[in-house]
Amino acid sequence: MRKIIITVLAIICLSSIVWAESVTLAYIDTDRVMTECSDTQEAQQLFQTEQQSWNEEVQELDMEIQRLSDEFDQKKLILTESGKEEAASKIRELVEQRDTRVNEVFGEGGLAMQKNAELLEPILNNLRDVIEQISTEDNIDMVLDASTGGILYAVPRLDITDQVIEEMNKVTETEE
Repeated sequence: MRKIIITVLAIICLSSIVWAESVTLAYIDTDRVMTECSDTQEAQQLFQTEQQSWNEEVQELDMEIQRLSDEFDQKKLILTESGKEEAASKIRELVEQRDTRVNEVFGEGGLAMQKNAELLEPILNNLRDVIEQISTEDNIDMVLDASTGGILYAVPRLDITDQVIEEMNKVTETEE
């Protein structure tokens, strides 16, 4: 088993050396692109405006909760038990309403994530198209992202995934 894995890795390394001599690589820093691109700056401003209105909405609920709590603290000595329960219930209801709204907006899959994705989708599509256009025009085989280390573009002939799967399956078959 160990010999087979070493052999497969050696084959991959040797083929990588031959492959690397004929491949044209390039990279971009998508963080910098996203920071300096005018479309991205505009989208970010729109998102921040929306986020500010959501934050103000939550702050208003917080202020109302605080007002009701202060009012309850001032009057709790003169309130009847049913009045205390009613006031506490109203505060709990408002806290639940606030928590629900925060989750709807800022939670997983919330309005903030949806709005951000909606604003970024056309920018990311445009970025992909520009990368493909430049890669085709300049005969670049693969474009890497310096900020994430991922591949942004590669000509299909560089994909050796099928070969690796085939070799891995051969190794598995010979072990059985």
